[in-house]
Amino acid sequence: MNDLTYILPCRIESEDRLKNIITSVSYILANFPESKVLVKEVSDRATFKFRAIPVIQKYANTQNLDYIFEESNETLFHKTRILNDLTLEADTNFICSHDVDVVYPHTSHKNAYNMLKTNQADVVYPYGCGVYQYQVDYPMHVFHEFLESRFDMNVIQPHCRTESSTIGWTQFYNKEKMIQGGMWNENFLSWGAEDCEFYFRFNILGFRVARVNDWIWHFEHSRSHNSHYHNPKFQDNHNLWQWLKNQDRETIIKYMNEQKYVTRRFKDVGI
Repeated sequence: MNDLTYILPCRIESEDRLKNIITSVSYILANFPESKVLVKEVSDRATFKFRAIPVIQKYANTQNLDYIFEESNETLFHKTRILNDLTLEADTNFICSHDVDVVYPHTSHKNAYNMLKTNQADVVYPYGCGVYQYQVDYPMHVFHEFLESRFDMNVIQPHCRTESSTIGWTQFYNKEKMIQGGMWNENFLSWGAEDCEFYFRFNILGFRVARVNDWIWHFEHSRSHNSHYHNPKFQDNHNLWQWLKNQDRETIIKYMNEQKYVTRRFKDVGI
């Protein structure tokens, strides 16, 4: 999978998030060393650089890990904007927008990548829609044991409970098709409905959206306003999604073409 970049936007606002991003990045680098990993941290301090990377280096080769730090005191984490930054920064044909709190079976990564590489799909979700989520209780001793085991799923399985899964977390996509579709909608601020809108838009615009029907392991974490309904922009996000999901294809195309961020992003790539 040497034509793939994993992109991970992050703000490490808790020790849970720190454990989780160490886990996810170490897992990717250890199991897919030929792929690139690009992390962008937008925060008031470079926690990933000083606290995560030294631990990751104990469990994986970090030669293909690139890190960008953007200093910011903004209380809202603009994930959609950062995902678009990273999408354009990546120099591979295929990209995986990877949540910091999850891992997947090796086969899910490979199947999703191969579906893109062989032109069977434009966007691939590497987990099933339904009861495919293992929600992992992840205290410090389990975290250490999992890393020391070199990611043996049998270590975390006793700490799991099953939950539903739908359309968030992670997407593999063809970079060119992603740009053509308008990328992530930057009008969604912080957390709430951006994943729903992305799935709806790429389907209604006629892109080929596929799935790998396998499990996802989602590590528990505490939640700030940037990952909870307490997000002060949640209602605005909700209202925008409620309007968009009731529009037809032509209206969605017109809407996207009118967005300033789309015009700016297209200019950046020469469209």
